[in-house]
Amino acid sequence: MTKSSEIYIVSENVGWADAMKGGLSRIFSDSAFYHVKTIDELWDLSDIAIVIYDKETLGSPCLKLVSPGARGGEWLIVNGESADIEACPGLIALGFSGLIVSEYTIEMLPKAIRTIIDGELWFSREALSLSLRQIIRVGNHSGSSVNILAAKYKLTQREQQIFLSLLQGLSNKEIALKMCVSPSTIKCHVSNILLKTGKHSRSQLSSLLVDNISEYSSS
Repeated sequence: MTKSSEIYIVSENVGWADAMKGGLSRIFSDSAFYHVKTIDELWDLSDIAIVIYDKETLGSPCLKLVSPGARGGEWLIVNGESADIEACPGLIALGFSGLIVSEYTIEMLPKAIRTIIDGELWFSREALSLSLRQIIRVGNHSGSSVNILAAKYKLTQREQQIFLSLLQGLSNKEIALKMCVSPSTIKCHVSNILLKTGKHSRSQLSSLLVDNISEYSSS
């Protein structure tokens, strides 16, 4: 028997939200459903609250500084993109409970909700494997912060590795030797990282960690 929950569907698409609410309420008949258009009032949520976050209409939760750990409840991102899988280490670090890409949202949503109600995460094997590799590779607080920043700025897995090396003070040549690629390849990745983060030099990248900690501690 499925446990009762408070399920919040957050989406600017009223028609989609109503359709999801109607279908899910028949499956989870003991749960209370609510549709909200923004996350502004979703604070101090109870342990039985599940938030279904529609990324298609609301955009990246990382850009909105959403931290489920600070707001309470279990947060599930739906209507995501395939590229979001690489951001999963950051999403997990922030406290999100799952991600479903657009093509599987309708099919997988009931299963994901049941899984989350049972206290488990709903991420693909690929996403969980990537997250585990990241944890093993960095294994400290700065690694967690890099994961969060990677999700916020949509850094690829390779860009995350290079970003962490830059924070450690390594030169392009040292990073190239470490990763067995050419210095010109590293230079190209560094340019992409600067472009995505809006920074103008390598020396400015370290400030992102400080800014990230300040933003999420006040969110």
